[in-house]
Amino acid sequence: MPSDNFSPDYWAERSPDFRERRLALTGNPIGEKILLKSPPTRFGEVYRPALAQPDNHCDVYLHANVVEIETGEEANTVTALRTQGLDGRTRRFRASVYILASGMENARLLLLSNKVRPQGLGNDHDVVGRYFMAHTTLRTGRAMLSLPEGTASYYATLGWEARFLSEINPFIDALQPSRAAQEREGILNSAVFFEESYMGERTPGFVAMRRIAKQIVYGRVPPNLLHDLGVVIGDFDEVVKALYARSFGDQDYKLLQTRYFCEQAPNRDSRIMLGADKDALGYPKMVLDWRFQDLDKRTILRTQKLLSEQFGALGLGRIQVEFENESDPWPRGIDSSAHFMGSTRMNLDPRRGVVDGDCKVHGIDNLYVAGGSVMPTSGATMLTVNIVALAVRLAEHLRTRLS
Repeated sequence: MPSDNFSPDYWAERSPDFRERRLALTGNPIGEKILLKSPPTRFGEVYRPALAQPDNHCDVYLHANVVEIETGEEANTVTALRTQGLDGRTRRFRASVYILASGMENARLLLLSNKVRPQGLGNDHDVVGRYFMAHTTLRTGRAMLSLPEGTASYYATLGWEARFLSEINPFIDALQPSRAAQEREGILNSAVFFEESYMGERTPGFVAMRRIAKQIVYGRVPPNLLHDLGVVIGDFDEVVKALYARSFGDQDYKLLQTRYFCEQAPNRDSRIMLGADKDALGYPKMVLDWRFQDLDKRTILRTQKLLSEQFGALGLGRIQVEFENESDPWPRGIDSSAHFMGSTRMNLDPRRGVVDGDCKVHGIDNLYVAGGSVMPTSGATMLTVNIVALAVRLAEHLRTRLS
């Protein structure tokens, strides 16, 4: 990462090109939120040599899938973690302190460990698996704006995966309702990005065609091939339009979409559960019942309205709205951005949370949870740094406790 400065003014000083194209936002109701890019870190590749050193005080076991957290008769102390490989062999790992750090699997492991407590560990108040959240992400509406060429690239998430190019454009400047606007409108936090595309690229047919092509490139037979081919044929005109526009870069077919990336309100009924189907090891698979509330929908719609009013006041243009009423059903295409939070949430009250302020499972002396699953709220930002910071905080706490 070239800098740890999150000020838009700082980057405007550093980048004359951004300074020239930066939107003249007033800060209220819409302001800016800088997101810094960084090269992807594959932990297995980066840290494997250090973990392989004989004197690193860390033993690494691969292919040891934890299937049960074993406890004593009162279920207030963990005695071992039982693992099982695909070959059926089992092992037990014993320690003084245990940490679950496996994302969505944290809740599943607690629910699976039900020999002593039928409802699962840490679940005396039926909270494990509940309050599942993600970032409510939706591409909707077309931004009809008069912007200098290249402006949208500073406000776009497309190409986010190309983090190796961070030295060229090391940040993204998202649009965000001010705190005063959020309080006035009674909405959650959110960030808005632009995404440039061509007509037809967002249709189910074009998306299905890309799925087929991706599998072929990897040398695999596409799953659901007949179904996807049917979807392509059903959207054939739009698919051809998109292929033509992208191949020839026809500006007449270019679109500028708005992408909303919103905080989700905690919801007790949004949850992870154990299902009837079994995994390869013979244990119940996870079932996700991801639910939305009226506040989640209102956040997107009111943010969209604030954005439209801001663009109009600045004379930049308008937004062609597709999704506009709270009574409308949720549109197709809503996703989570693969940001999974909640399900073992932190709360000092065991009736409302699974772990306490130190990430320790309520009622169990030596079991801790790390990761996004302990987050009680989701905010509207990329959360890897938050997860790492929380893990470092837990490590400091355990070092003090164990010493």
